[in-house]
Amino acid sequence: MPRKRIRTSTRGSYGTETLNLVLQKVRDGMSKRKAEMTYGVPRKTITRHLKNEVLKVGKLGRYDCALNSDLENALCQHIVTMQRMMFGFTTVDVRKLAYDLAVQSNVPHPFNDQKKMAGKDWLAGYLRRHEQISIRNPEPTSMSRAVAFNKANKNKFFEIYKHELEKEQFTASRLWNVDETGFTAVHTPRKILAKRGLKQVGKITSGEKGVTTTAVCAFSAGGNYIPPMLIYKRKRMTELLLRGSPPGTLGACSDNGWITNDLFLKWLKHFVSHVKPSVDEKVILLLDGHASHKTLEAVEYARAHGIVMISFPPHSTHHMQPLDRTFFGPLKMQYRTECDKWMTRHVGQRISPFELAELFGLAYTAVANIAKAQSGFACTGIWPYNPDVYTDADFAPSMITEEPERTTATSQTLPSVASVSEHPARSLSRHPAIDGN
Repeated sequence: MPRKRIRTSTRGSYGTETLNLVLQKVRDGMSKRKAEMTYGVPRKTITRHLKNEVLKVGKLGRYDCALNSDLENALCQHIVTMQRMMFGFTTVDVRKLAYDLAVQSNVPHPFNDQKKMAGKDWLAGYLRRHEQISIRNPEPTSMSRAVAFNKANKNKFFEIYKHELEKEQFTASRLWNVDETGFTAVHTPRKILAKRGLKQVGKITSGEKGVTTTAVCAFSAGGNYIPPMLIYKRKRMTELLLRGSPPGTLGACSDNGWITNDLFLKWLKHFVSHVKPSVDEKVILLLDGHASHKTLEAVEYARAHGIVMISFPPHSTHHMQPLDRTFFGPLKMQYRTECDKWMTRHVGQRISPFELAELFGLAYTAVANIAKAQSGFACTGIWPYNPDVYTDADFAPSMITEEPERTTATSQTLPSVASVSEHPARSLSRHPAIDGN
């Protein structure tokens, strides 16, 4: 059966209701010949249904869906569970599992016994019948990230965070998040239209491998932003590199284009000059546990200027950091759009480091709005305070291993709090046929 079957015959066009009516009249005494002449239902069809040789009234062909609804629903639940645990199935995995289910359940099936898997047509029909399942490109997630984001680490972070909130009665405008992300002049092109059937489609970029430029961004739960910091891989800084960047952007250089201890201290001074915190009017600064954020100079400077620095648990920022959740994704997508526009306007030219700030500035201005900042803090449960925003499905990947993961969530008033997470035993609610029992 093709994936998009186009009916070419009139077989069975009389419909199920008419067939049921004919069967009842024949049982009541009408001849099969008269029923055929009156209602258009073939005598052989009437005979087969009366002898119970058909699995389903009105069904054409030998098979219904190969797997019954219970098995299909169990398979659907199993697919979703494994995806939540970051061990999602490929299409081939699902086709093999469908074959195994059919064999173990002793149901008739049209699957390939040599390859021991269901066909592509069955998979296409299965996806139509279960719209909650779709084929997606997964993001690579390290084992450390999978293990570290668990209830124990989350609870420890919110315990420390709540302690600080209650001490000073912080408002949304005094809760900040800072993080770094990388950009390059060799952007990833957006999708384009091309002639169908081509094996490879290309689009011009500035080069094959770009040099990373780091952008340090920060916003508050109230929707305020401070001008970003751009860190270039070079020895000397020039104002020409900041041409077209957002007003007030801070420029800096490092040997590899990444943030360093000295540059983070420089950013802290930039932060203080815009936010104006003090010992009497403190702010909370949420950040990851990068080494440059934990130097003695940075901690002492933060304490002296009323900045309470609280770090997220290791390898958990993809869930808990507001900038990662709502800002950096749209920012990079808009940056790629601006790079595409630039390449179209400047045929035969390359994007140099001197154009990067302008392109970044256009993207930053388009994306940096109040709604993204507020929703970033809301979806992570940081503001409004809601540690229950995470469900058991969010912690499913942490159940894949018994390995304990140490975490350190710190603030300058609570120097170091470490906890060893306990991972519950793996448990899946699955159909017996899937378990193999």
